[in-house]
Amino acid sequence: MFKGKFSKVLVLGVACVAVVGMLALSACGGGSQSSSASSSSAASDEYKLVTPGTLTVATSPDYAPMEYQENGEIKGYDIALIKEIAKQLGLNADIQNQAFDSLVTQVAGGKTFDCAISSITISDERAEQVAFTDAYYDSNLAIVVLKGSDITSRDMLNGQPIGAQSGSSGEDWAKENLKDSDYTPFQETPDMLAALRTGKLKAVIYDEPAAAYNIAHEYDDCDILEVIPTGEQYGIIVNTDNVALAEAINNAIAELQANGTIAKLQTEWFGAAK
Repeated sequence: MFKGKFSKVLVLGVACVAVVGMLALSACGGGSQSSSASSSSAASDEYKLVTPGTLTVATSPDYAPMEYQENGEIKGYDIALIKEIAKQLGLNADIQNQAFDSLVTQVAGGKTFDCAISSITISDERAEQVAFTDAYYDSNLAIVVLKGSDITSRDMLNGQPIGAQSGSSGEDWAKENLKDSDYTPFQETPDMLAALRTGKLKAVIYDEPAAAYNIAHEYDDCDILEVIPTGEQYGIIVNTDNVALAEAINNAIAELQANGTIAKLQTEWFGAAK
């Protein structure tokens, strides 16, 4: 995941190439939770939905503060945002826990989920399988090591064991830029950080916002070795045959920005509006 306290900026009006291109041409298992819609800006019969009246959403809740589980409840900025989007569309929201590296293929299948939100970096490779909404968040990657580590620069990671989340932009970056390292993929961020703590890994690569949050709240024995300015942007993914839903989500994001809801959510989750 390409996922301050956080140096993130909401990006509105930045159209994702996948959705814009489609409009021009044809125009991250188990557990779930629901929220009810209270208003409607568009009729649900305009969209192709897995369940009528419900926006069925996949997420991988292991990336606080964006998405995570607490006492069985899926929470986070992304979750709060998608619930507000569902309200704008006049839909209920059913949020389901899925593995991050399965999100693209599940949404592309079009049978189990209408969309996915999970700090998913917009990329050309993913856009070959799914359509992205406009970007809603900016991010960079971070290399994280234990405090007091003998690793003091990325060059020292050659030949060393490193890790990243499977299917993430951190994994892509590591494979491209640390080819001489001993790379191990992980399904979930906590498992990756546990391996770092126990000395099985010398460094992990994942999104700077999540890294900063984890270090501030639970992993104070870790430190950011380097922030990698990848300039990544998060988008919500939808099936390529559901462009009407992507358009509606874009409109909902714009409305939430205009009415101050997004600024309120940012203050709630990040301490200040960006």
